[in-house]
Amino acid sequence: MTERLVHICNGDATADSLSLADLPGDIRVWGDALDQGPVRGLADAAHHVERATFWASRAGDNGGAAELAAWDHAVDDLAGAEEVVLWFEHDLPDQLALARILARMNRRGFPPTLTIVSIDRHPEVPNFLGLGQLQPEQLAQLWPNRTPLSRDAVDEAMTAWIAITSPDPRALPFLVRRIKAMPFLAGALERHLEEFPDPTSGMSRTERQVLAAFARGEGASLVVNSHAIDPRYPISDVLVGHVVATLTKAGFVDGTSVTALGRQALAGAIDRVAEVGIDEWRGGVHLEGRGPTWRWDARARAIVER
Repeated sequence: MTERLVHICNGDATADSLSLADLPGDIRVWGDALDQGPVRGLADAAHHVERATFWASRAGDNGGAAELAAWDHAVDDLAGAEEVVLWFEHDLPDQLALARILARMNRRGFPPTLTIVSIDRHPEVPNFLGLGQLQPEQLAQLWPNRTPLSRDAVDEAMTAWIAITSPDPRALPFLVRRIKAMPFLAGALERHLEEFPDPTSGMSRTERQVLAAFARGEGASLVVNSHAIDPRYPISDVLVGHVVATLTKAGFVDGTSVTALGRQALAGAIDRVAEVGIDEWRGGVHLEGRGPTWRWDARARAIVER
């Protein structure tokens, strides 16, 4: 490790633009989407195997445990770096990635200067989803405005990582109210909570949005429409495919149409968990069976077991 300045970003799109932005330093990519699949407090080797197994089942061919280990090694190997710049936007996947990276840095030691470029909008991009949308010159313009990460911000990220990886999610609503130093972390954690089953229909926010899009005949444009109404969680094609498959298996969707059972679920007349069961991971929480299971009560802003 010889570079005195290191940039760390989430994903190849941002890295590619950064490489053309004429900025000094080495560019590292950290690319696991922690919003999906099990994310538990395991030792590295076990974590990498579990995540690789999950992605093989969800997305088919993938880089496997070796690629996951390489991403972690890239953010661990910072000896000699005088400044590390984190390029992460506001959304759920990026904020979860930040929590893991900062928790790892805390164990291995921080560089003399740790700064961040983190935004949730851009004046030249009306429908801003992430840094990967920006042109190299736009990223270069953000560079002078990078801000130091305070000790309070690091502590919040570490606490969030412990809570995310716990099999008991009850600390998360408390953190949503307490986090102040990390500007987008509280909102991301709340969006994470919205992926738990709701108390009435037993569906996550994403499942309800996808099912409602099919009911409106908007299945072909649901990704674009979802981004417009849900900027904290710009869902991927892989996630959409999984949600559609889950709703189909539940009997809520048939092809591109919503079934009578699906309309009952949308109306809150049936409970998906009790009706057909659930098998999903939310961080360190495994939601399985027909209940009781952890749910997010948005009105009460509380995690309940039902």
